[in-house]
Amino acid sequence: MGYKALIVDDEREALNRLLLHLEKFSDLEIIETCANGKDALNSITTQRPHIVFMDIEMPELNGIEVVQRCTPPYPYFIFVTAYNTYAIAAFEQNAIDYILKPYIPERITTALQKAFQMLKKDRLADTAVQYQRLLHAFAENEVGDPERAYIRRIAVKSIGKTVFINVDHIVLIEGADQYVEVSTEKKRFTVRESMDKLEKTLDPEKFFRTHRSFIVNIEMVSAIENVDKHSSLVILKNGKKVKLANSRKSDFQSWMDGDFAKRRRKS
Repeated sequence: MGYKALIVDDEREALNRLLLHLEKFSDLEIIETCANGKDALNSITTQRPHIVFMDIEMPELNGIEVVQRCTPPYPYFIFVTAYNTYAIAAFEQNAIDYILKPYIPERITTALQKAFQMLKKDRLADTAVQYQRLLHAFAENEVGDPERAYIRRIAVKSIGKTVFINVDHIVLIEGADQYVEVSTEKKRFTVRESMDKLEKTLDPEKFFRTHRSFIVNIEMVSAIENVDKHSSLVILKNGKKVKLANSRKSDFQSWMDGDFAKRRRKS
C-alpha cells in the first residue's frame, strides 16, 4: 500500500523540480500541488495526505501558519525553503525534516525515507491493536463471534508517536465530524474514527451511547438528571453533563441496573 503526498510551493520551477524527483518513488502518490497556503490547508483537511512538502514563504498563509491551523490526524511535514533562517521555527512545528533550495536529490530522498519509516511505525501500531483484539477473542473463547472481541486500548496517532489509551480509563467519548474526542480523567485525545465504528469495538457492558454524539463509561456515571419530560442529562463523576436521548433513556436505566448489556448480547 502506497502513501499520499501533497506538494506546496508558489514557485512553479521549484515545484516542478521536486515533483519530477518524487515521481521516481513508486510507493508515493502525488495527490495534488498547491501554490498558496490557503489551498494547502484546504487540501490537507479534505484529502488527508500522509506527507506534505511545505514551502514556507507563500501568499495567503505561510507554511508555518498552515501547520498551526491543521487538525488531527496530522500528516508528516517536510519543510522546503530558500532561507535557513526558518529552520528553528520549522522544527518547533514538529517537522520531520527541513530542505533548502535549490534541491539536492539526495536530501529529498533522505527526508522521504524518514517519513516512510515513521508511517510504517504508525501502521505497525494499528496492526498491534488488531492483534490485541484477536488475542482477547482467543482468551475469551469468542473467536467465532467477532462482535464480542472488544478492544482494551485505543491507538491515538500524532506527529512522530502513537499513544495507547486503556479503555478502562475513558470517561467520555464525543463525536466530532469524522473524528471522536476521547476524554480520560487527565487528558483529551482526538482519534480518527467514527462514533458508529468505535461503538462496535467497545464492550456494551461497560460503555453506553446515550446520544448520537456521546458514549459514556458506566464506571464514570454519577446520576441521571431529568431536565423536563422531554430531555434528560447523564451526570459524570467529573461533573460533566451529557445528553441522554429520550429513545435511549429506558435502555440506559436498565443498563445501569446491569440488565441491558446481557439482553443485548443474547439478541
